[in-house]
Amino acid sequence: MAGPGRPRRFDEAHERQLLLDASIAVMERNGFDDVAVADILAEADVSTRSFYRHFASKDELVCAIYHREAQRIAEQITLRTKNAADPVEALDAWLSAMLAVGHHPRKAKRAAILASPGARRAEGYTETVLAALELFAEPLRDTISAGRAAGMMPLATDEDVELLQSLVWGAGGVPPGRISQRSFEQSLAMVRSFAHRALGIRDA
Repeated sequence: MAGPGRPRRFDEAHERQLLLDASIAVMERNGFDDVAVADILAEADVSTRSFYRHFASKDELVCAIYHREAQRIAEQITLRTKNAADPVEALDAWLSAMLAVGHHPRKAKRAAILASPGARRAEGYTETVLAALELFAEPLRDTISAGRAAGMMPLATDEDVELLQSLVWGAGGVPPGRISQRSFEQSLAMVRSFAHRALGIRDA
């Protein structure tokens, strides 16, 4: 492990990413409750000073990890919805991408860690989760708005964004980090059917 007086080898952004990556790796091996800052420093090969240059506490680290993971998922979802041929295809892409979080083994494991009781006790956790939900909701909100404007989702309302988010969480087994017992195809077919009916989509 790097000592407290060891010269810095990385710029600020790279050093921060190293710490976040190391934290995830250690948590995946040991579980959240058995992770100490010393374990993270050893994994990242940086000094204690480096850690506290970026994070005031383990709580702040947890929120930073959650935010980064949410940003990555949101970017993937946004790309898929923007590349869709029409709002209905964009909706299906959003549903598929969100469900994948609970069905992809590594993503599901990370979701379980970040939704564990220990993680949920972190100061600022609730605010971080709400911010993540908004990141996920934005492309869905845009999709539904476009679908209404095109006459493809005549029954859609503003409340449907929250409804569909709750639907995919339940179907995907994401909060509180459960791994879904249904297959991905089963879950997608179920939520797609419900969403299309709720929004008034007329399938060909």
